[in-house]
Amino acid sequence: MKTMIIKINDRKAITSAVSVLKKGGIVVYPTETSYGVGADATNIRALKKINRLKGRKNKFLPIIIDRKMAGKYIVLNSDMKNLMKRFMPGPLTLVADKRMKTKKLLGGFRIPANSFALNLVKRFGKPITATSANISGNKQIYGIKDVKKVFSGRADLIIDAGSLPRRQPSTVFDVRGMRILRKGKISLRKIGKVIRKK
Repeated sequence: MKTMIIKINDRKAITSAVSVLKKGGIVVYPTETSYGVGADATNIRALKKINRLKGRKNKFLPIIIDRKMAGKYIVLNSDMKNLMKRFMPGPLTLVADKRMKTKKLLGGFRIPANSFALNLVKRFGKPITATSANISGNKQIYGIKDVKKVFSGRADLIIDAGSLPRRQPSTVFDVRGMRILRKGKISLRKIGKVIRKK
């Protein structure tokens, strides 16, 4: 496979990424934490392709959405709406029920704070996976040299944003069990304050 590499400031970056996603392809792109691996979250073949690429067996894949599409793809309640209003875009991932045929392969969702990632999901018009760009068991990737080393010849497109700042991963909160699955920048205390304000 020949991998396209496009600089993030290239005018063709977003349109090229959308084109790849529509064809069921794989895009490595920058997020607000590390580089992420993106595919159409409604395409079962694309999701299985990511798991093969990362060398893992059907682990839940986190997704990014924009605010307008949330109600179409996610089963929302008042707690979730309040959390989204307070913390999204930002470092909070919510695990909730989804209205998608591929839901058994998907994990939590968030609205990304990274402008490229947010613009990409808006232009694509559907949820996109945002699993970390690494091989299963290895560390997250922040530098473009490492991205090229691992994904050249394996992904359809790499968006080159240079070296990304190392940031703490998002808090993962399961709204069904009201518990934190991964600690991050947003604490359970902060989440609790929003939920109790109803």
